[in-house]
Amino acid sequence: MKKFYPAFSLFICCFLTVCSFSALSFTASAAIAVDGGYVRETIPGTAISSAYMTITNSSDKAFTLTGASSTRSPRIEIHEHTMSDGMMRMRQKASITIKGKESVTLQPSGLHLMVFDLPGPLKHGENVPVTLHFAGGQDVNIELPVQGLKKKNTHQKKDNHHHHH
Repeated sequence: MKKFYPAFSLFICCFLTVCSFSALSFTASAAIAVDGGYVRETIPGTAISSAYMTITNSSDKAFTLTGASSTRSPRIEIHEHTMSDGMMRMRQKASITIKGKESVTLQPSGLHLMVFDLPGPLKHGENVPVTLHFAGGQDVNIELPVQGLKKKNTHQKKDNHHHHH
């Protein structure tokens, strides 16, 4: 019996550890929602783009976005535009914390994802698979549509026109 007991205890510890990691992964996927996301169409002759979205955390605990990856790009970084001495500057950030029951919006002229070294252009109508990486090894997989540069401007003008009526 004594030999069986330590082995059984080890089994239980391993089992509970595996269950804990599974619960963590499930929690991130279940707690994090991404809305309104898109990737900008590439400007001809460039190999960079940017991605925007609203990330909502429905849990009570904070989640920290530490990066992102995609099969379409070898390098995606978290960046932030800030105003400094009357000039807009962009700098890389190591992470973004989304507090419990809060949202963070990645948008032009603010927090966003920079997509680098694209092997080919991103065209309006395509989808780009992106994996958001959170602290603790938790990932959330999303698909972001590519939004055309011209279409976005036209759409904004139409919206502004409608607001005047």
